[in-house]
Amino acid sequence: MSNDGGSGGGKGRIVGGRYRLVERIGSGGMGTVWRAHDELVEREVAVKQPRLPWDPESESHQRAAHRLYREARAAARVDHPSAVSIHDVVVEEEDGLPWIVMELVRGESLHEVLQRGPVEPAESARIGLAVLGALRAAHSVGIVHRDVKPANVLLGPHRRVVLTDFGIAHIQGEESLTVSGEFVGSLEFIAPERMSGRGAAGPASDLWSLGVLLYAAVEGWSPFRRTTLESTLAAILAADTPEPKQAGPLGPLVVRLLEKDPERRPGAAEVAAVLEAVAEGWPVPGPSGEGEQDASGLRELAEDVGTARLGKAVRPPDPKPEPRAPESPEPEPEPAAGSPAPGSPELEPAPASPASESPEPALES
Repeated sequence: MSNDGGSGGGKGRIVGGRYRLVERIGSGGMGTVWRAHDELVEREVAVKQPRLPWDPESESHQRAAHRLYREARAAARVDHPSAVSIHDVVVEEEDGLPWIVMELVRGESLHEVLQRGPVEPAESARIGLAVLGALRAAHSVGIVHRDVKPANVLLGPHRRVVLTDFGIAHIQGEESLTVSGEFVGSLEFIAPERMSGRGAAGPASDLWSLGVLLYAAVEGWSPFRRTTLESTLAAILAADTPEPKQAGPLGPLVVRLLEKDPERRPGAAEVAAVLEAVAEGWPVPGPSGEGEQDASGLRELAEDVGTARLGKAVRPPDPKPEPRAPESPEPEPEPAAGSPAPGSPELEPAPASPASESPEPALES
């Protein structure tokens, strides 16, 4: 039996006794997404309809069905404003497959936006920061998304960014549902360690995919897309990342996210700090504690030998003031030349100026 969105799942069908399908709004490898009307609470929702072209008794059909269940379970465990919310999971008797009811995000995908051209670095950083927030929330509950790409990033009203489609998410501690030699995800966004067999998907793999997404956002094209599957795979595994030319202050971070070795990629906290700085127009922090990259004001304070630090600098102390002349006492008879008058106290030296006791505090970078 095939469940591909044909006569059994078209416009007007009521799913789960309450969700009336209204309009097809999207399609992916695992199903079709409908705009639907929840007749129980009178609101619009998104419903993902399974698309399984295999025989229901086949191993492929069963693997795909498990993935759909995983999407609902994984996404429901992620609590973040930028992660799509799951309202319900309905198993239809007709096919025994789960129909996933989600919030309806009005707007367009980042993929659709990029069809009109690249996005400015600051806006790309804002979008990336929201996606990273959803990923960190997923990672905190043991979930790796594994399919971060522009088509799965929705841009809603009020500048909201939503990461969708946890359908191939890997839930740590559960048995993998893929078989040897089978890849899930969009090839040009899959981290090299997942394809080379050097390691399982982990948070660093999602950060790689985020790096490809950011590159595509600022440059308008994916750095590893080639004309064939084989050449795309070879580019991911071995080709140097082309230097981004329109990324501005986002460029160094994107290059580091696309390191082949996952151990050399920056961590999520560091990525968040850079993305926030670029989005807000602040000075961009350098890699892990090296201070700000924009430190031109501090460089001017460096000595000629070039020992200036980009993190903190100490300003040379102000020149010591000239010693104050002793104040003369009330007029008295002048003593004999060369010595004080007998019995007269010697004048104490003037107290040191506070500015001469300690140098100025260090300037914070």
